[in-house]
Amino acid sequence: MIIEPYTLFGRIPLYRDNFGHYATDPLWEKDLTLHFRYIKNFKICCPVEQVEKHDESWSRIKNLSDRNVIALRRDHGWISVVRNLVPNALKVRSALAKTHIAHSGGAGWAFPVSYYILLIRIFLRFKWIIVIESSPFRMPARGQFSLRRFLSHHVHTFFLKRCVRSADARILTSKSFAEIFDCTDLTCFISPAVWVDQSNMISAEENDAWKQDGRDRTRFLFPARLNQDKGTQTVLDAIHLLEKRHVENEIPIPKVDIIGHGPLADRCRQFAANYPDDLTCFHEPLPYGPEFFAFLRGYDAIIVANLQDEQPRIIFDAYSQGLACISSETGGTRDLIDPGKTGSFFKAGDEVSLANRLAEYANSATVLRDMGSAALRKVSEHTHENMHRRREDFLKQSLGLSLECHGWSE
Repeated sequence: MIIEPYTLFGRIPLYRDNFGHYATDPLWEKDLTLHFRYIKNFKICCPVEQVEKHDESWSRIKNLSDRNVIALRRDHGWISVVRNLVPNALKVRSALAKTHIAHSGGAGWAFPVSYYILLIRIFLRFKWIIVIESSPFRMPARGQFSLRRFLSHHVHTFFLKRCVRSADARILTSKSFAEIFDCTDLTCFISPAVWVDQSNMISAEENDAWKQDGRDRTRFLFPARLNQDKGTQTVLDAIHLLEKRHVENEIPIPKVDIIGHGPLADRCRQFAANYPDDLTCFHEPLPYGPEFFAFLRGYDAIIVANLQDEQPRIIFDAYSQGLACISSETGGTRDLIDPGKTGSFFKAGDEVSLANRLAEYANSATVLRDMGSAALRKVSEHTHENMHRRREDFLKQSLGLSLECHGWSE
């Protein structure tokens, strides 16, 4: 267990009710709760919103109270960003003055809290851990981008490189980030940002039983937030190409379904309505949990079409249900998929490349199911607890932290 005072800085908001109880997104609540298992003196500095009562979709954080929360103001628009700049900087400085270990990331609108820490580090002494998990600021692999996106890419890359260089320990979620930020020494640890809850994983026996349905034609699912960065248009164009090839040449094609919500949901819904159900269907999103996992098991593989270097957790969610993954090849996905073993790659933003890959597996349900079995074995190494255990070991070694009884029960 880490016993030094430890403060986590971030932009994900917490919600405080009138009884002083805190809640947040269920997945973030689960991640935060595990920090208490190996950090003795834990605090969090982040935006806090006061509410009368918690939303049913939030999860209460049982071990969190006012004594270990430093509240920042939440930015809602550019006017509030300017208005909150100095008050938030003072709050971050106050929190840093009382901690030995600062932990921050490289994401968050309008800019990461790490930028405050980079400036304040000139005046205060503390150990700094920075985690680079995603790159929403970076330009997409393909397609058009605005001048604003171009400037954001270069400005954030410039400042984050300096944050990474200044930190004492760096946790990066992919090898591509290590290359971007030129981080290769012993203070740099490559650890995927995504994980699975062991309770959601099916057993190998269940996986084998569910795959004995005699289905030959393959079924793919595109589960995503339906926007441009997720490659939604690439998937729609690939489905159109498959249908066109089938009509012109009568070649077999797989079924490709879509599930999700987002700015392009209506476009996807209308697109699917113009094609027969045996080619594609649009499904309304399901709550994350047992119902969603059961829905996944009706398919042979998922499609991930991201244009950016992020690591979507849906890959490991699919693995946990014995599904392979057909993915765009980006810096984030490259570390999660073993080509030919747990899935396959296509060129990011290229509908022809995706259509070719899907057509390749049109009559190869058995091949995909073998990949799914391998994926299930692979993901067993990436449970939530294993991720935190590896990070704890790395932090102790890289920062020379004080040792106490290990925080994990075997």
